[in-house]
Amino acid sequence: LWLNINKIFILSSFIYFSLLGSASSQSMRKFSCVTLSTKQLNIRNLVSYEKQQVPTNAIMFVTAGGIKICVSPDQRWVKTAIKRIDERRVAKRK
Repeated sequence: LWLNINKIFILSSFIYFSLLGSASSQSMRKFSCVTLSTKQLNIRNLVSYEKQQVPTNAIMFVTAGGIKICVSPDQRWVKTAIKRIDERRVAKRK
C-alpha cells in the first residue's frame, strides 16, 4: 500500500510540473511575423518596432494601442517610420 501511494505522489508531481512548465513556456512565446501587411501605416500611431529575420524578414511595428503589425522592411515609408521612432526615443532621453 505504501509503495502505491508513493508512486501516485511521484506521478502526480510529474504531471503537475509538466503542466506548469508547458503553461509558462506558452505565455513566454514571442509574437513572430508570418504574413506581412501591404498597407502604409500612420507613422504618428507607431510607438516601437522590432526587426525580425525568422521566419520571414520583417519589421514588426507596435501601435499606441498595443497592436502588432508586420511589414516589409524594404519600403521607403517603413525606413522613415523607423527613423522617426528612433528620433523620438533619443528626444525622450534628453
